[in-house]
Amino acid sequence: MADTGTLFGRAEAAWRAGKADTARSLADQVLTVDPAHAGALMILTNLCFAAGDVAGAKPFLERLSRLMPDDVMILGNLGRALLAAEDLSPAAAAFAAALEREPANARALDGLGIVRHREGKYAAAADLHRRAAAVDPGFAAAWCNLGIALTDLGRYGDAAAALDRALALDPRDARARFNRAILHLMAGDLAAGWPLYEARLAFLAQPAPSGRRWLGEALAGEKVLLTPEQGFGDVIQFARFAPRVKERGGTPVLAAPRPLKSLLAAQDWDFEVADAETPPETPLWCPLMSLGAVLNLQPDDIAGGAYLHAAGTAHRDGGELRVGLAWSGNPIHRRDRARSLRLADLAPVLDLPDVRFVNLQVGLRPWDGEEMARRPNLFAEIPRLADFADTAAVVAGLDLVISADTAVLHLAAAMDRPTWGLIPFVPDWRWGRDGERTPWYDGLRLYRQAAPGGWAGVAARVAVDLARLGKD
Repeated sequence: MADTGTLFGRAEAAWRAGKADTARSLADQVLTVDPAHAGALMILTNLCFAAGDVAGAKPFLERLSRLMPDDVMILGNLGRALLAAEDLSPAAAAFAAALEREPANARALDGLGIVRHREGKYAAAADLHRRAAAVDPGFAAAWCNLGIALTDLGRYGDAAAALDRALALDPRDARARFNRAILHLMAGDLAAGWPLYEARLAFLAQPAPSGRRWLGEALAGEKVLLTPEQGFGDVIQFARFAPRVKERGGTPVLAAPRPLKSLLAAQDWDFEVADAETPPETPLWCPLMSLGAVLNLQPDDIAGGAYLHAAGTAHRDGGELRVGLAWSGNPIHRRDRARSLRLADLAPVLDLPDVRFVNLQVGLRPWDGEEMARRPNLFAEIPRLADFADTAAVVAGLDLVISADTAVLHLAAAMDRPTWGLIPFVPDWRWGRDGERTPWYDGLRLYRQAAPGGWAGVAARVAVDLARLGKD
């Protein structure tokens, strides 16, 4: 077997020649003989970064950091790898160690800011990103991250300025474009928002269907597969625009996630609703939420009336108010910390007499199960909800739905049932910055936090209004 020097020389030559597999194999052979060979560890690190597998570089960087504990670049890259692996505390420690040695290291400041942001510490994150941008004014990512942190602080004007600075430095950056779109859409500027919102497609980890992507050109009857994306609520919100494909001469085929398929297939639409898991082949396709940009939808195009209905006859028995509750969404959602409540947060509402609460919540967090055990008679009804058709049937018979920003909120509002939405201080773009009403749904009333985390104030206002409603 060749000595480590020869093996490493061959590994380095292969790496420089772009022969990744050969370089990896040779570097592994070097480490078999010499586990502390810094050069081989660096090659393997570089190969991981080049392949986009930043988290995969973690074990190599951990070994390098033990070999060279004062190397700021290695510490910064270790922080990035740990961050990619969602190991937030070790990532923060790596970035902090880099900053101890080089306090004005813009990449380490920015990396630590990302950690703080993911921890929900938006003010600390904004301060770190601002410091990074001050150190390196040409660091586009720092300006972008500053804009994101300021958005989550509700400082929308400052956020827009930071994101505009990021885009001036790197006009094609997808993250900056997407986050600037959010601010445009939140302000109701759809014309500016929709084109930038297309940048989200750079982040969607889903294969493109067969056929060509439809960009809004006139058609002559061709089928256009409308593919779902993001959450169930997004599909519900944008399903209303599927018939508009016909205005361009096409034939829409709406691909529905399985939990939504039976509900959407039961609507009075004269086009096909297909299973998103086994969609038909069509000559054209378009992401459902790209209809905003493709059709150039403007505020006047958004009809807020009912466009979904439940199959069958709604059950209504008079007497006490029947109020459906859904208080939390998918825990993997990026902003779940902000948008979801604990059942206990609704205590002032739950304590009201003469209200029959109906549980519309699918999936319980442990603390919610504990609260329900503490209140065994809280829910007059806990229906079996196998899919959204089941939920729609229940919603149709309710006097009111109270929901966090979840798919249940979109469903009830799309059915034009009286719906009260519980909205965090920094809302999703579709709810706008302020106000109780939204053009998206006529029957939806928004209850907004007055400050981050301020669910107590929201619950108190809802309780007052619900008590008044029960007396009317």
